[in-house]
Amino acid sequence: MTDSTGRREFLHRVALLSGMPAALLAAVRTTASAQVTIPSEFDTSLESIAIAFRSANGMTLGYASQPKARGMYPGAVVVHDAGGLTTAVRGVARNLATSGYIVVAPDFLSPQGGTASLRGAPADIQRAVSETSAAAFASQASGAAGYLKSHGGSGRGVALIGYGWGGTQALAFAAGRTDIAACAAFYPDPQQSMKALAKLTAPTLAIFAADDPATSAGVQQFEQAAKSSRRSHTVKVFPGVMRGFHDPGETKLYKPDAAKEAWTLVVQHLDAHAKEAKAPASGQAG
Repeated sequence: MTDSTGRREFLHRVALLSGMPAALLAAVRTTASAQVTIPSEFDTSLESIAIAFRSANGMTLGYASQPKARGMYPGAVVVHDAGGLTTAVRGVARNLATSGYIVVAPDFLSPQGGTASLRGAPADIQRAVSETSAAAFASQASGAAGYLKSHGGSGRGVALIGYGWGGTQALAFAAGRTDIAACAAFYPDPQQSMKALAKLTAPTLAIFAADDPATSAGVQQFEQAAKSSRRSHTVKVFPGVMRGFHDPGETKLYKPDAAKEAWTLVVQHLDAHAKEAKAPASGQAG
């Protein structure tokens, strides 16, 4: 799916809204793996559309995906990295939807015209990201959470998954909030995110690439802060990989085995904390 296709999709189907603990890491090798292949935009098991919703600082564009099958699904927000709302981010939204979530991926660059309007120019995209204040981000993230609630999102609260810049922003946003059920962050900035850890009540899974020069220097200190917080925070560092190892679209960086393990960890983490606990089967012996 190209970004131009996503823009046509938006024009065609816009929807407006007003207004890991250690045991988890040990279990990942013995449980069924989460889906690794990114679902097609034409996957008939999903309902995937471009959306727009209102927040305090205006209209936010975005992308949503959820299972077509009727049911009660928890809501999740995917927070893009410094590249904006790209094809890969929309793929993440669809992938998470296959695991039983209603997923919204906001375009946090909407106040600057949106990712598509920047036509992939790195300098312009970086400028738009740098102009996105914490307050503007929080407003749009809150709007996304409101969209999920108004469109049937259930579960124990909203799940967050962020990448790079988005991972850092997601952790900062979740700090001190009681409506966030779980967070998963790939490559958050260790120094910036340590301040959030002390205030994060939502169980958090932070994933790092050992060979990523942008984060490697601060990961050990981040791990210590996670342990000292006495919260349900898990840090997983994948050896021998660079940032982007999780993304099939990054052909030179992608590491299938590590990506599979990382995504399985993420889905298990979100499922454990965001989905409603299943009631015991009728007649089951106590």
